[in-house]
Amino acid sequence: MSDACQPTPAPKARTISRVFSYAFIGILTLILIAFAAVGIAFNIILIEGELDKRLGNVMKLAQTSLPAPLKHLENDIVFSFVETIFLDESIVYTKIFRKDQVVIEKKRPGFELNALETSMQASMFLGSKFIVKSSDLDFANSKIGKIRIVVSGESARKQVLWQIYGIVALIVLIIAAIWVFEARTGQLGQSVEEQKALVEISQVVSSNLNVEAVLSGIVQHAVQLSRADAGTIYEFDETEQIFVPRANYGVDAEFIQALRESAHGVGDDTVIGRAVIKRGPEQIPDLEYVPDYPLPFIKEAGFRAMLAVPLLREDRLFGGLVVRRKEAGWFSNPVVKLLQTFATQSVVALHNAQLFREIEEKGRELEIADKHKSQFLANMSHELRTPLNAILGYTELIQDNIYGEVPEKIQEVLERLEKNGRHLLGLINDVLDLSKIEAGRLTLSLNEYSIGEVVQTVFTSVEGLAAEKKLDLQVKVPPDLGIARGDEQRIAQVLLNLIGNAIKFTDEGDVRVEVTDSDETFWFR
Repeated sequence: MSDACQPTPAPKARTISRVFSYAFIGILTLILIAFAAVGIAFNIILIEGELDKRLGNVMKLAQTSLPAPLKHLENDIVFSFVETIFLDESIVYTKIFRKDQVVIEKKRPGFELNALETSMQASMFLGSKFIVKSSDLDFANSKIGKIRIVVSGESARKQVLWQIYGIVALIVLIIAAIWVFEARTGQLGQSVEEQKALVEISQVVSSNLNVEAVLSGIVQHAVQLSRADAGTIYEFDETEQIFVPRANYGVDAEFIQALRESAHGVGDDTVIGRAVIKRGPEQIPDLEYVPDYPLPFIKEAGFRAMLAVPLLREDRLFGGLVVRRKEAGWFSNPVVKLLQTFATQSVVALHNAQLFREIEEKGRELEIADKHKSQFLANMSHELRTPLNAILGYTELIQDNIYGEVPEKIQEVLERLEKNGRHLLGLINDVLDLSKIEAGRLTLSLNEYSIGEVVQTVFTSVEGLAAEKKLDLQVKVPPDLGIARGDEQRIAQVLLNLIGNAIKFTDEGDVRVEVTDSDETFWFR
């Protein structure tokens, strides 16, 4: 047979590469199997520990909750306890004794009691299916009963088996997809970074009231994830109809100042102006081919490509997001979509900032209005008291016959006039006090005073009201009461209001006022 008929051997390099690949996959497989074995063993320990811990917690709860109901024969509480712990599907059997008498015994359907005869060990993966625990129930250091609980490890066994199946399947998938995974590692990493950034920004937008910090975080993430070199978030000034830079990243103070002074708006032929007119993303792949660009300092700073996204919400313009790159070229569609997502977050932040500004402005307006109202009430109350005091003064002079004898009928009218005038004066004083409190100008005059004298003064003021309703007004004040310290006028005002209300809402019988002292405190009843 000639040499031409012999099979051509495979290239040595390809063979070495294949052997290396097989060896790599074999080693990786062994490592994954080892990790899987360790993980399964660790999970078994964790599951066993978790079941034992849950059973221990139930026992502690039983020792706390059951002794008293067992002692007092409150079986309903015991039954409720059992129903509650049976919400845990791993519990299959419970039995509670009161001394030697069974109070309740409950088992889950399908559970056989004879299984306990051969399954009394705590380990569920070495042949036993159950964990069994019993505990005495003590009340006042005396055994009152006993509880026994059985936990099934069947669900845990199934869980471990499923973990084993899952790990095996995962190993197969990892080995089958290892090269695809390597090819997409960079793309996946980019996606993870984007998702992480979006989550962080969402949390900051919803929890941070500092709009400057929020926007700075957004523009920084936008620049980094779009592989750009700089970026700016603009807020649209509806009054001036211009874009105002609110947050910048990757540029110096001189560049920011140039942006502020440019004062470009919707009608300008800038990338953000065109994006707003378009109501969507707009980009310039290379500024070298746009010689008449309205903002020449951007090209002078070395930027070549730009991408702009308008900040819109329900057709209302809030601003724009622009990223700049020193390398020419188009931004990819994923980057454009990412910028649109960041634009949405920026709109929320700017909208929140506007709402906060409006709330602060409304709060200041309300504060000013409240201050004017309090000042008005104080002034009006003062102006009303002056003529009313004059009326009451002249009324008293007429009653005292200063201007001559007054007929008896007129005297009765004058008495009613004085009474109503005093009532009106009291109302005006109340309004004045309220206005002083709201204005923060009410001060207390703290002095020593006699409680007995205060009560007697109030008694004299309301004695006529009680007599009109034929009520017996009784006052009991010990003569040896000490001297009090406080605002005598305010104390008298409070007592007058309380006793006046008591008389007003009492149709028959009596109204009693009693003062006592205890621990250097005076008590009014």
